Amino acid sequence: MKDGYDMIAIITGGVLIGITYIVLRKFGIGPVTIMCFTCVKLVWNWLVATSRLDAKLVWNWLVAKLSVDTASLLVEKEKINWSKKHDLLPKAKRDFQVEQFKNFSKQLRMCYYDVEIDGHKFQQHFVTDGTWQIEFDDGKGVIIHNSPMFDEVTADEFVLTPEVMSRVHRICGGNNYSLVLRNSEHLCRYIRSGAWISFQMARNTPLRAIFENHMSADQRKLINTMPNDLIFEEEPSDEPIYNEVGDYHIQFCQSKEILTDADNDAFNILFLGPTGSGKSTLINHLYNQDVVKAVGSASSVTRSMTYTQGEVVWTEPGKWKKSDKVNIIDSVGFCDTDLSQREVHHMIKSSVKMNMTYIDKVVITCSGRIEDQHSQAIKKFMKWLLYEEHKHNFLFIYNKCETHTEQEMEENLVAMSSILDTDINTQFIVPSGDGELDKSIKMNQCLDFSPRAPFEEVEKNLESLKNAVFIRDVSDKRIPVNSESCAIQ
Repeated sequence: MKDGYDMIAIITGGVLIGITYIVLRKFGIGPVTIMCFTCVKLVWNWLVATSRLDAKLVWNWLVAKLSVDTASLLVEKEKINWSKKHDLLPKAKRDFQVEQFKNFSKQLRMCYYDVEIDGHKFQQHFVTDGTWQIEFDDGKGVIIHNSPMFDEVTADEFVLTPEVMSRVHRICGGNNYSLVLRNSEHLCRYIRSGAWISFQMARNTPLRAIFENHMSADQRKLINTMPNDLIFEEEPSDEPIYNEVGDYHIQFCQSKEILTDADNDAFNILFLGPTGSGKSTLINHLYNQDVVKAVGSASSVTRSMTYTQGEVVWTEPGKWKKSDKVNIIDSVGFCDTDLSQREVHHMIKSSVKMNMTYIDKVVITCSGRIEDQHSQAIKKFMKWLLYEEHKHNFLFIYNKCETHTEQEMEENLVAMSSILDTDINTQFIVPSGDGELDKSIKMNQCLDFSPRAPFEEVEKNLESLKNAVFIRDVSDKRIPVNSESCAIQ
């Protein structure tokens, strides 16, 4: 009987080879070919499973005979996925899967196993409690099952908290899989930490190299960017933080997930610093309204790079008026309790390089005790952004000094400068004119913006912040972030 199956497999295989050859000659590499090629392989695998034929050997022979570029097939299939909206799309099975997930115990693991498709290797990730699994499958979408898993590698362990459960609810029923933009690793890391990251799609990785040159600039910017339907942002408040500020602030225009080429000429400001150091609070005070969420905790509120746009107006009453477009980037905090240092560095660097050509001002914030891991992270970014060549483009803020005396603030400034190896004397000298003394604007400052503090208590700090952020010398060069000199290490 087995010999009969062998003969059937050989005859049917010959027919399939002929069909595939005709399709390739007529259509070339494209959606029709992909569909045909996939069907052929499925049928072929079934035939081989019922006979004594060597599946891998025969399939490789078929591919070689037809001169099929399997990388091209993968690319063409992905192009279809890239043309879709960057969403997880309809979640018809959400309620059913939410109920299924209640079977999971509290102790979870993020695991992966190796997969090979036509000679191209990648990792398929899943989250498990040891019995039940949730994963993102190409073709099936998000699936929850209790089928036995073998040869998996544990990448991380974590606990099923209410925050994790909330993220699971958001992804249940999703089906818009893309190996490049929305793969199983993206989904599992999102469940664990809230960050949409796949290290397999980091720069200079073999998997990314297959696809990157076939993507448009805007498509590449979506790599490791949160899907639209997972973004839940509160609308910025229209209420000013302080009515007394007047017009000397950035007038908020919009929030964006990615920037376009049209945004390159704006004044670009990047905020960096440990989680809880007050980056978001400083940004809100520059806008004089709450445009980004700010909560002081060991877990970063910002889990993806947030780009806000506005306009700052410069005037001298009765003489002149000009305005500048401004982009402010609120980054993920270093040393987040849920995100690894590697994840944070990758998110920041890849997002900035994808979205920006130049940075005009880097604002680095610290508060409290500056731990070794904080200083190491900051120094890496200082090196990457060429601090030694662009000292006047960097502003260092020791934040949250509400309980500090003048002496303690000065001591903290010196300590911060020593730990980060910065030049504490970097400043701008602004001519005052009209016989008044010139003014010094220092690029190392101690500031405090206590919640709901009267304007009189923050007025001086607010003016110092805005002057240091907005000031620039025409001789100062912009910091390049899309050049070989800024290669990510």
